This record gives sequence, structure tokens and C-alpha cells, in this order.
Amino acid sequence: MSDYSQEPGVVIPPSRIDESRRRRARKLLVPRGKSERALYLGEIAQRLVPGVEFFLFSLVAGLVITLAILLDSPAIFILGALLAPFMAPVIGLGFSAVIGSFTFFSRSIGAMFIGCALVFASGALGGWISRLFVDLPLSQSLRFTNFSIPDFLLLTIGIVLAVYLTIRMPKQRTQVASVPLAYEIFIPVAVAGYGLTSRASGLFPNALIVAGVHIAWVILAGTLTLAVLKIRPFTFFGYLLTAAIFGSALYGLVISSALGVALQRQLAPFVTSTGVPSAALIEPSASLSPADALAIQTPDPFGITATTAPTNTLMPTLTPTVTITPQPTPVWAKVFSPTYSGVLVRQTPGFDGKYLTSLDNESLIQVLPEIEHVDGAYWAHVLLEDGREGWIMRSLLLTATPAPNW
Repeated sequence: MSDYSQEPGVVIPPSRIDESRRRRARKLLVPRGKSERALYLGEIAQRLVPGVEFFLFSLVAGLVITLAILLDSPAIFILGALLAPFMAPVIGLGFSAVIGSFTFFSRSIGAMFIGCALVFASGALGGWISRLFVDLPLSQSLRFTNFSIPDFLLLTIGIVLAVYLTIRMPKQRTQVASVPLAYEIFIPVAVAGYGLTSRASGLFPNALIVAGVHIAWVILAGTLTLAVLKIRPFTFFGYLLTAAIFGSALYGLVISSALGVALQRQLAPFVTSTGVPSAALIEPSASLSPADALAIQTPDPFGITATTAPTNTLMPTLTPTVTITPQPTPVWAKVFSPTYSGVLVRQTPGFDGKYLTSLDNESLIQVLPEIEHVDGAYWAHVLLEDGREGWIMRSLLLTATPAPNW
């Protein structure tokens, strides 16, 4: 019997078992062997180290985003995100934990900090320029000072795609997956820098907090994505670093209550509250006097309709009568900002007061009697629908009948 392997020109056909093994190997994201996996992920990490172009395009993106803030243009905001570099440092934070390299982790943190600093400085430059103009609209910028569920969904989709495509095609950088990350991180950073130097109310440090929470969410979602793809650390230090990154990101999300605030704002339009006067009741009207407006705005709690007809005067008697002390009539106001789409509510009066929540224009709110003069402005003490108390600039409230000392 002849040995076909020794005869020239004879090709041994591959077996079905070998062919199926090769197909399964091609479907794997990373090699099976531990050493091969380590080399493969190490090669990915080397490609995620940012170069000079990352910092250059970060500066370019920051300048374009600053122009979008000055012009209040959503289209230019998108252009700034498109011009932003591939967000390799943000994606590399998760891979640094898997590889267990503290050096790579430090490089990723440092590169991300420098990139954000360049964008922040661009926004600060725009804030100085804005002082040359009067009443620039900032409705689009204020959108990046609040948390919302669509923003978290966009970040999640972006980081999941970025991690998957980085593993699947390590030699290619898919900019499409990086645009959502730049949009939700760089734009709030630029808005915060703009607010710091322009002194526009409500931008700094709220936008900077939003950017920090978004970074924490990206790190958290990226770490979970690697775990779902069964890419785990190789060393004990890798597990320790993963736990530290995961715990820090989760702690930042819990402390900021970002998801709760975003969910509350998302459901607010669908929640109907009772016992609050409608918006039509507090619309100022030129045909109504202040007394008539007050009568329309605040009906008698005892159900007695006030009339202008004369009433009989009771003659004094020797029998003592119980005197009822009238309670102050609650004053309702409507939130309105001529420049922005809403206003901020602070826990204490003053521009340095801690952020409590935000209200959209046309929102109803009850005004309490206290008025404070802080930072050159008058602040009104208000009562929110959920029972919390806060302070709003008095000039941002519309009321048919002002409160005492208004």
C-alpha cells in the first residue's frame, strides 16, 4: 500500500473536523489559549494608546463646540462631535483592567484628562468672547446640564459598539461608535468651561458634573460589556483594578443620583398632579385688576364666593366671640426665563447655592414669603410640588399678585 503523503503532486483533502474547527476559531472574538489571548489583547491595548492626533483633534473639536455654544446651533454641536478624535482613552480604561496594566490605565486616565482640559479651555475662551455680546441664547447649552434617559442610552450603545468593534477589528478605528462618546462627554465639558468664564447662570459646575457622570457610566458599561463577552482579567491585579474601576463608577452614579434624576425628568410630562391651579389661572391680563386676578387665582378655601355687595355689620354684644385668624393666601407663580428654556432651583439663595433641581418654562410653583438679596440679585423662597423648598431668582417668576415685599 503506497503512502500518498510521500508522493509529489498529491493533495490530501482537509477533513470535516479540521474545517469545522477553523470555522469556530474564526467566529471567536479572541483566541482560546491564555497566552494567545494575552498577546491579542496586548496588541489591542497598544493600538488604544492615543497619539498626538488625539490631542490635536480634541482641541479642534473643542473650538467647534465653542462656536456652537456661541451660535446656539445644534447642527454645529453635531459637527464638533464628528470632528472629535477616536475616544481611545475612554475605551482603553476597560481594557487596562482586563490586561492588568496599571501603566496603561494611567496613560488612559492622563490622556482623557488632557483631552477634556483642552476642550474645557476652548469653552472658557468662548466664555470670555461672549462678554462682548449681550443676551446670547443658551437654550441648546442648557440641555447638557441635566441628565436624561436618552443620553444614557446613547452612551450605552456607543460604548458597546466601540468595545465590540475594537475586539472584532482591532486594526480599524470605527469613528461611528466613538461619536456618541464625544457628543456626551466633550460637549458638557466645553459648556462647563463656557459657563465658568461667561458667568452664565446654571452652566458651571452642572455641566461638568454631567460630563463626569457620563464618563463613569461609560466605564461601567464598558466593563460589563467585556464581562459579557467573556473577556476577563488574567491576573489578580487585573481583578483588583476591575473592582476598583467598577466600584468607583458605580459610586459616582449612586452619589449623583443621575439615573433617578434622568428618569424623573423623563416621566415628569406624564405625571399629573392634583391641587395645583392651572396655567390659565395665573396668566397676567391687562383687563383684570390685581384684586380680580387674586380672586381668580386663589379661590376661597371654604367655598364662599366673594362679592362686592354690601353686607350687614353686626352690632357688638356682651357675649364673647371666637376670632378666626386668617391664613395668608398662597401665591402661585409661573417659571419663565427669556433667555433659557428653564430655570435652576437651588437649596440656598445665591449663585453658589447647591443645585436642587430644574424647572421648565411655564411650570407652576408656590412662592413663600421669604426674600433674600444675595450676589446682587433677589431670591424668592419657593415650595416645589414634591414638598421640597428651594430658591429661585425673583426676576424669573411671573405672578399675577406679588407676595408681600415683592
